[in-house]
Amino acid sequence: MRLRSLGAVLCGAIVLAVVARVPVEADDPVSTSVSFNREIVRIMQRKCEPCHAPGGLGMSLSDYRDVRTWGRAIREELVEHRMPPAIVARGYRRYQTDPSLNAREIATFLAWLDGGMPRGDEADRPPPVGAGDEIGSIEDGAGIRLALPPQTVAAGEDLVVRRVTIDTGAAAGRAIARVQFRPGNRRVLRGAIVYALDGVHETWIGAWLPWQHAIVPPASNVFHLPAGATIVVELHYRGGDAEMTDRSAIDLAFAPAAAANGIGDVVVEAKDPAGSRVRGAVTLSQPATVWAIHPATDASVTSMELRAERPDKSFEVLMWIPQARPDWPVALVLEEPISLPAGSTISLVAETSAVPAGTSPPRVTVSVLR
Repeated sequence: MRLRSLGAVLCGAIVLAVVARVPVEADDPVSTSVSFNREIVRIMQRKCEPCHAPGGLGMSLSDYRDVRTWGRAIREELVEHRMPPAIVARGYRRYQTDPSLNAREIATFLAWLDGGMPRGDEADRPPPVGAGDEIGSIEDGAGIRLALPPQTVAAGEDLVVRRVTIDTGAAAGRAIARVQFRPGNRRVLRGAIVYALDGVHETWIGAWLPWQHAIVPPASNVFHLPAGATIVVELHYRGGDAEMTDRSAIDLAFAPAAAANGIGDVVVEAKDPAGSRVRGAVTLSQPATVWAIHPATDASVTSMELRAERPDKSFEVLMWIPQARPDWPVALVLEEPISLPAGSTISLVAETSAVPAGTSPPRVTVSVLR
């Protein structure tokens, strides 16, 4: 009897030793046909990696292990509609490089998260994508690069907004086909808005956001930089774990000499009070085609709606921000520009909380083709 017991113990020890050498699969039971390498990584590349690549603004989500590790947190962000930032409501206009997820993308992601997060076949995985900043290079004589003064951002700062002014250099008096901001330190930079300042008038001409790398007008239209104008860049930062310095630059691509169609803007400010709302409107004196929109908000603005009404009383909602997020600057390029006849009215309605003294009124710059 003792020999049999000893044999059983030895047998058990051998089995345990063998099992210990076999790798244990830690994946949850799989109950979905959605895989990381086929569906999820493609969503990540389009909507997440611009901020969540190595060296980017958020934690890295560039491979399967990263995403699986953060799976529970990702699910919470998706369900609460916090990430990616859904800045503009869907169902009205369509914009280029909208960072928010559509209903299908959210359903696909949740099916994968709740179905065991399978990796899938490596053969299904697409090639990695780059940073996405290279829309076009500046060849000799075809443009100019302007360096911005270095900006140091202290550790732990929640929101830092700075405005720097630089000379236009050889671009003064030229027609510009493209304004492209070149980010320096992506770990602290949240966005940049570029203006041309001609005396007291400030014209919006470009922007950079992690998911929108250049403001490029239709090929037949250009930005005109008057002689003597300067460039103002509004930089949005969030402090990191340590003090960091950002060294960014701007590329201005010159347009062909024959290019004549210009770009103008219409600035709509909401000043007239109506309870917790403020309103403003501008009537167009000549026909215009809206192709881009830049809303300027601060902590006092909770929502904004921009609409265009034609003389025949037909109207379109150009932009609705149901919950403003001043920590994210906004620059919107319409997928399809909207033509408006003379006499059309562009109106802005903004919901506000208490407005601190000296705060500029909510406003939207509407960029139009002339």
